[in-house]
Amino acid sequence: MPSDLSPYKILVVDDEADVRAFICTVLEDNGATVVAASDGDEAVEMARAENPDLITLDITMPGKDGGEVFEELRRDPELKDIPVCIISAHPDLRRLIYQRSVPPPDGYLDKPIDEKGLLLNVRKTLALRRRRTTP
Repeated sequence: MPSDLSPYKILVVDDEADVRAFICTVLEDNGATVVAASDGDEAVEMARAENPDLITLDITMPGKDGGEVFEELRRDPELKDIPVCIISAHPDLRRLIYQRSVPPPDGYLDKPIDEKGLLLNVRKTLALRRRRTTP
Protein backbone atom coordinates (compact mmCIF):
# COMPACT_ATOMS: atom_id res chain seq x y z
CA MET A 1 0.00 0.00 0.00
CA PRO A 2 1.47 3.38 -0.88
CA SER A 3 2.32 5.56 2.10
CA ASP A 4 1.96 8.83 0.21
CA LEU A 5 -1.47 10.41 0.54
CA SER A 6 -0.54 13.42 -1.61
CA PRO A 7 -3.08 12.75 -4.36
CA TYR A 8 -5.94 12.93 -1.86
CA LYS A 9 -8.05 15.62 -0.24
CA ILE A 10 -9.57 14.55 3.07
CA LEU A 11 -12.30 16.31 5.04
CA VAL A 12 -11.88 15.80 8.79
CA VAL A 13 -15.04 16.38 10.84
CA ASP A 14 -14.80 16.45 14.64
CA ASP A 15 -16.08 18.90 17.23
CA GLU A 16 -13.10 18.29 19.54
CA ALA A 17 -10.32 20.66 18.49
CA ASP A 18 -7.50 18.45 19.81
CA VAL A 19 -8.80 15.33 18.03
CA ARG A 20 -9.38 17.30 14.82
CA ALA A 21 -5.85 18.73 15.02
CA PHE A 22 -4.32 15.28 15.63
CA ILE A 23 -6.11 13.70 12.66
CA CYS A 24 -5.29 16.65 10.40
CA THR A 25 -1.62 16.60 11.40
CA VAL A 26 -1.22 12.85 10.83
CA LEU A 27 -2.86 13.05 7.41
CA GLU A 28 -0.94 16.18 6.39
CA ASP A 29 2.35 14.61 7.55
CA ASN A 30 1.59 11.77 5.15
CA GLY A 31 0.99 14.12 2.22
CA ALA A 32 -2.79 14.55 2.17
CA THR A 33 -4.47 17.88 1.55
CA VAL A 34 -6.72 18.31 4.58
CA VAL A 35 -9.75 20.50 5.18
CA ALA A 36 -11.59 20.46 8.49
CA ALA A 37 -15.04 21.10 9.89
CA SER A 38 -16.08 21.35 13.53
CA ASP A 39 -19.80 20.59 13.24
CA GLY A 40 -22.35 18.83 11.08
CA ASP A 41 -23.62 21.79 9.09
CA GLU A 42 -20.09 22.92 8.27
CA ALA A 43 -19.23 19.33 7.27
CA VAL A 44 -21.94 19.18 4.62
CA GLU A 45 -21.03 22.65 3.31
CA MET A 46 -17.34 21.72 3.13
CA ALA A 47 -18.11 18.42 1.41
CA ARG A 48 -20.02 20.30 -1.29
CA ALA A 49 -17.39 23.02 -1.66
CA GLU A 50 -14.27 20.83 -1.51
CA ASN A 51 -15.39 17.51 -3.06
CA PRO A 52 -12.99 15.48 -0.88
CA ASP A 53 -11.74 11.99 -1.69
CA LEU A 54 -12.61 10.85 1.84
CA ILE A 55 -14.43 12.14 4.92
CA THR A 56 -13.55 11.17 8.49
CA LEU A 57 -16.69 11.78 10.53
CA ASP A 58 -17.16 11.88 14.29
CA ILE A 59 -20.51 10.50 15.43
CA THR A 60 -21.05 12.50 18.60
CA MET A 61 -21.25 16.24 17.88
CA PRO A 62 -23.54 18.99 19.14
CA GLY A 63 -26.29 20.14 16.79
CA LYS A 64 -26.43 17.90 13.73
CA ASP A 65 -24.67 14.73 14.87
CA GLY A 66 -22.50 12.48 12.73
CA GLY A 67 -25.35 10.05 12.08
CA GLU A 68 -27.49 12.79 10.61
CA VAL A 69 -24.57 14.14 8.58
CA PHE A 70 -23.77 10.64 7.31
CA GLU A 71 -27.35 10.07 6.19
CA GLU A 72 -27.49 13.49 4.52
CA LEU A 73 -24.27 12.76 2.64
CA ARG A 74 -25.54 9.36 1.47
CA ARG A 75 -28.87 10.81 0.27
CA ASP A 76 -27.25 13.67 -1.69
CA PRO A 77 -26.65 12.66 -5.34
CA GLU A 78 -23.51 14.83 -5.52
CA LEU A 79 -21.99 13.56 -2.25
CA LYS A 80 -23.21 9.97 -1.92
CA ASP A 81 -20.12 8.36 -3.45
CA ILE A 82 -17.58 10.05 -1.17
CA PRO A 83 -16.15 7.36 1.14
CA VAL A 84 -16.86 8.00 4.82
CA CYS A 85 -14.82 6.69 7.73
CA ILE A 86 -16.80 6.94 10.98
CA ILE A 87 -14.85 7.77 14.13
CA SER A 88 -16.44 7.36 17.54
CA ALA A 89 -15.59 7.28 21.22
CA HIS A 90 -18.83 5.37 21.78
CA PRO A 91 -18.66 1.96 20.06
CA ASP A 92 -22.22 1.29 21.18
CA LEU A 93 -23.35 4.06 18.79
CA ARG A 94 -21.90 2.15 15.85
CA ARG A 95 -25.27 0.41 15.39
CA LEU A 96 -26.91 3.81 14.78
CA ILE A 97 -24.88 4.16 11.60
CA TYR A 98 -25.30 0.62 10.34
CA GLN A 99 -29.05 0.55 11.00
CA ARG A 100 -29.78 3.52 8.74
CA SER A 101 -31.61 3.07 5.46
CA VAL A 102 -28.58 4.21 3.46
CA PRO A 103 -25.45 2.32 2.38
CA PRO A 104 -23.07 1.69 5.32
CA PRO A 105 -19.87 3.67 5.91
CA ASP A 106 -16.68 2.65 4.17
CA GLY A 107 -14.59 2.57 7.34
CA TYR A 108 -14.88 2.73 11.12
CA LEU A 109 -12.47 3.64 13.94
CA ASP A 110 -12.92 3.74 17.70
CA LYS A 111 -11.46 6.56 19.76
CA PRO A 112 -8.90 7.00 21.11
CA ILE A 113 -7.27 7.05 17.70
CA ASP A 114 -3.64 6.19 17.14
CA GLU A 115 -1.61 7.19 14.11
CA LYS A 116 -1.07 3.66 12.82
CA GLY A 117 -4.77 2.72 13.01
CA LEU A 118 -5.86 5.98 11.41
CA LEU A 119 -3.48 5.63 8.47
CA LEU A 120 -4.31 1.96 7.97
CA ASN A 121 -8.04 2.69 7.88
CA VAL A 122 -7.70 5.74 5.62
CA ARG A 123 -5.49 3.87 3.14
CA LYS A 124 -7.78 0.85 3.12
CA THR A 125 -10.83 3.04 2.50
CA LEU A 126 -9.10 4.94 -0.30
CA ALA A 127 -7.97 1.64 -1.88
CA LEU A 128 -11.58 0.40 -1.84
CA ARG A 129 -12.69 3.59 -3.57
CA ARG A 130 -10.02 3.19 -6.26
CA ARG A 131 -11.19 -0.37 -6.95
CA ARG A 132 -14.83 0.77 -7.23
CA THR A 133 -14.02 3.62 -9.63
CA THR A 134 -11.36 1.91 -11.76
CA PRO A 135 -12.82 0.18 -14.83
